[in-house]
Order: sequence, then C-alpha cells, then structure tokens
Amino acid sequence: MKYQLFLIFFLFFVGTNLSSQTSPYPKDKNGNEIKPEWTPSDSKDSAFGADETLNPKSLDEKRLPKTTNFWVYGASIGSPASINFNLGYYWKDIVLRGSGGVWGPQWKGGQIDLGYTFWKTPVISHSISIVGGYFEVNPFAPEVGRGGQSSYPTGVNVPGYNRRDPTQEDLLIRSYINSIDSNVATFLEYESRERQKVHLTQRYIGLTYDFLLGNFFLQLGGGIGQGDYRNPQLLLQMGYLFNTREYHD
Repeated sequence: MKYQLFLIFFLFFVGTNLSSQTSPYPKDKNGNEIKPEWTPSDSKDSAFGADETLNPKSLDEKRLPKTTNFWVYGASIGSPASINFNLGYYWKDIVLRGSGGVWGPQWKGGQIDLGYTFWKTPVISHSISIVGGYFEVNPFAPEVGRGGQSSYPTGVNVPGYNRRDPTQEDLLIRSYINSIDSNVATFLEYESRERQKVHLTQRYIGLTYDFLLGNFFLQLGGGIGQGDYRNPQLLLQMGYLFNTREYHD
C-alpha cells in the first residue's frame, strides 16, 4: 500500500513539472503567462519588422564625367609665338588643337596639332601629336650660336654684309669695299651692326607628347624644318587650359 501511494505521488510530481515546462513563456504571480507583443510567424521574420531588401540599382556603376567630346581653351608659353592662345577639341581618341599669337609684324606664329589619346581618365589625358607650324621673331642683338640659330641675317642684302656671323669670304669682301670707299664701308657696317633687331623665321613639322592634367597642359617634343634655326628643334608649350567636360549625378 505504501509503495502504491509513493508511486502515485511521484507521478503527480513529475506531471506537474512537465506541464509547467510545456509553455515557453514565464508566468506572473497570478499564474498568467507573460507573452511578448511580437510573435514570429515565419523563421525569416525579425523582431524589427520586414527585412530591408537590396535595391539592385544601388550596385550599378556610377556614371563618370565625360572624358571625350569636349573643348579646351586657354593660354600657354613656348613655341610657336612665345605667348600662345590655345583652342582644341578632344573627340573620342582624336585630338585637334591650334595655338599661336600675333604680337607684331615680325613677332608671330601658329601651330596645328593632330593627336591620338592613348591613355585617358576623367582627370588625366596622355596623347601624342603630329604638329606643324611657322613663326617669326625679331630679337634684339642676339648672340651668334645661341638659341639654336644657324645664321643671323642683317639689315642689308649686300654680299659680305648680309650675315651677322661673317665668314672668311665676307671679311675679304668688306676689306675690298673699304679699300675702294671707306664711307660706303662705314655705312654698310652700320646697317649690319650687331646691336639691332634681327628678323628670324622658321617652318617646321614635329612629333610631341601632350599631357593634360585637369587644367594644366604640357607639350614636349622635337621638330625639323627650314629657316634660320638648326635641326632638330625643341618644341615646348606649357599653360593652363579650361575645358567643357560635363558631369552627371
């Protein structure tokens, strides 16, 4: 009899504990279950509501500034006119550009460039160009052998006096004229004097490397041509060019 009562008491105790563990919610002092305001209905739901979905367009590559089909304009120093105005157009990988200026009857020049862009970003452009140009300058009393000049013409077109750097034949002609008429020789010497402006001209073609970083422009290369300058010749321009690149959001 005692054994049966002990078994009944044990089963009652175990059943009470099991029934209290069947509910996942705690109970208050009155025995009522304390349930949260949110209950999951799906394993994918969260306590913060519907999960945010990824917008496929957010992964699209942003449009970069246009790097083709834009104008450049500005000023530079260097060949062909010492101080140059520049105007150019970048069309796809082709570059068309003109530069030059007129600062006097005998101080002017112009250059045309046809280039190919081999490396380009929204900020930097590298290209090579075939160039052709012409210039005239009239420096005052230049020194023979400086600046790449091969000869210095003088103000008179008389044999023996028409070159600033006289040869042995020129000196013989001057000596002969002086022996005939010293006044004529003095006049010709004065007209071909060193301390005066000299008119120099040059026509050339060349190959250059062009570098455009933002608005900074650099052109460096070499050329050959005909005129008062020796070959090869250094071609150099450096300046500031505005551009008409377009920007998009």
